[in-house]
Amino acid sequence: MKKLINYFHPLAQLERARQTRLAESNLPDAVRELISEPYPHPETKLYDLEFLVFDLETTGLNPEQDRILSIGFLQIQQFRVDIQSSSHTYVKSDTDIKAESAVINHIVPEMLTEGLSLDEAMDNLFRAMKGKVLIAHGTMVEKEFIDNYLQQRYGIEPLPLIWLDTLAMEKSLMRNQNDTQTGDYRLSAVRERHNLPPYLAHNALADSIATGELFLVLIKIIFGKTIPTIGRLIKPVN
Repeated sequence: MKKLINYFHPLAQLERARQTRLAESNLPDAVRELISEPYPHPETKLYDLEFLVFDLETTGLNPEQDRILSIGFLQIQQFRVDIQSSSHTYVKSDTDIKAESAVINHIVPEMLTEGLSLDEAMDNLFRAMKGKVLIAHGTMVEKEFIDNYLQQRYGIEPLPLIWLDTLAMEKSLMRNQNDTQTGDYRLSAVRERHNLPPYLAHNALADSIATGELFLVLIKIIFGKTIPTIGRLIKPVN
């Protein structure tokens, strides 16, 4: 029975999908390198894994119409946020920035003049993602922009990557605590609920650090002193 459960576990499914994708002949080198390492077994302790927390600041939420302005990320190793691994990159572009997005994320055209090209910035992100479990607060935006980039740039379908979402973790925690009062799951609001200090919002690196800290706090609240396995966070489909 244990082997049957593991076979159908999402991580086992992702690993099989990873192997299938590696066999494709049209994968660009940066993408092939990204998924070159085997994914962890569901019983692997979180303490033994490496995580990449990242955030994309964009001009909007539609990857078909909007674009990436900046990318921030850093690693978590042995349950510690590694500030030395942090990176913050502006993405160069010749198109105008929407006034409304500049108000939200405080990124103006002058900041982008010395930025990297989108291909360079994404290659850096992919290198950092290799061998990591990915963490974001509300992963939908990051997923959709990465998927759109892969489709537009290389003509390939979404990759089987391992994602953890602190927004989803907070929602699950609230449900388990029968808390029906709060509906605010913004990163700043969730941090405030857990007595974490405020950070500069809508800055890709600051949001990455804030999300990494929140992830560690949520793990402690949900699991206590027990160090859980990755399989307990990425649960089998019923």
